[in-house]
Amino acid sequence: MKSVNRVLPAIIAFVIVSALSHCGKDSQADFSSRSSSLYTGDGSSLGRNHLSNNAGYRIILNSIAVDVVPLLCGTPNSKNFTKTGIAYGQINVGNDASDFYITVSGVGGWMLKEIKLYAGEEIDIPVNQGNNAPQIGQYPVSENLIAPYPSVWSIKVAKSDLGENFWVSCRATFINAGGSVQTVWPEGDLFNTVSTASKFQCEQQDCIVVVDEGCAYGQGYWFGNGNQSWPDVNGANNGDITIGGENYTRDEARALWSSNNGNCQGIPDAKKAFAFVVSIKLSDSNVIGNSGLWDDIAIVDSWLESLDRFTDLNICDQPQAPTAVKDAIARIGDWISGHSC
Repeated sequence: MKSVNRVLPAIIAFVIVSALSHCGKDSQADFSSRSSSLYTGDGSSLGRNHLSNNAGYRIILNSIAVDVVPLLCGTPNSKNFTKTGIAYGQINVGNDASDFYITVSGVGGWMLKEIKLYAGEEIDIPVNQGNNAPQIGQYPVSENLIAPYPSVWSIKVAKSDLGENFWVSCRATFINAGGSVQTVWPEGDLFNTVSTASKFQCEQQDCIVVVDEGCAYGQGYWFGNGNQSWPDVNGANNGDITIGGENYTRDEARALWSSNNGNCQGIPDAKKAFAFVVSIKLSDSNVIGNSGLWDDIAIVDSWLESLDRFTDLNICDQPQAPTAVKDAIARIGDWISGHSC
C-alpha cells in the first residue's frame, strides 16, 4: 500500500507535464477550423501564409487580399463550382505583368462563407497517404468570412512565387440569404474516386502590350469626297499640302489622285506614294504611329523630292520606285488600312 501511494503522485505529475507540453499545439481537427488573419504586407506578419505548420505547403508570404482585380492578360483559368447540377460560384486565376490574382465568386445569390485554398506544385498539395484525400486543414489559405458575407473574394500572389505552371485546389462554402449552406469543390481533376475534392492546373498568360498608334483617314476620305475640306497642316497656304518639297493645293492634289490610270501600267508608285503620304499628313494629330512608320514616311518623301513636280499629265510618266522605296510605300499603305479612323 505504501508503494502504491508513492507511485500515484508520480503518475499525476506525468499526466500534468504531458498536458502542459501539448498546450498551444493544434490537433488536426483544431487546425482545420482555424481562420487566418489577412496579411497586410508586413514581412514579420504571422497571418494567412503561416497558417500551415508545414512551410512547404504555404503559398507565399507576400500574398495579399485585394478588393479590385486589374485587367488581366490573355484568358484567365476559370472553373465553376457546381453540385448536383446547381451552380454556386466560380474561381478565376489570371495574371497581369507582375502578379497572379485568384478570385472566388458566388453566383445566383450565393455568397462566400469560407475559403480553403492551395496554389503551387502539384506534388506539394497536402494529402493523406492512405487514400490520397486532401488535408484541408493543411491548406495554406483558410478564410472564415463573416456577415455581411461577400460575393467576391480575391488574393494577389507574385508571379515569381508561383511560376508559369502550377496547381490550384480550392474548397468554398457558400451561403444564401435564407441561411442555406453548401460546401463545394470546383471542376477539375479528382483526388480519388470516392469524393468530389478536386484540383486543376493553371498556366501563366502572355501579356501583349497594345500600343495606341492612332489612326489615319484614307484616300477616299481626303480625295474622293468633294465636300471634304483640308486642314492647314504644313503647306505654304491654308489648305495646301507639302509633299516631296512641293506645295500642292487641294484641287491640284485631287486632280492627281483622280487622273485616269488607263494610260499607266497599273497605279504608278509615285501616285501611291503621294496619296499615302498626303493621307498621313492631313490626318495630322490623329496619327501617333511608330518609329517604323515615320522612317518609311521619310524614305518615301525623300524619293518624291527627287522627282519633278507632279501634275495630272505627268503622273504616269514617273519612274518606278527603287525596291526599298516600294517596300516602304507598301508598309505605309498597310498601316493606313490597319489603323483606319
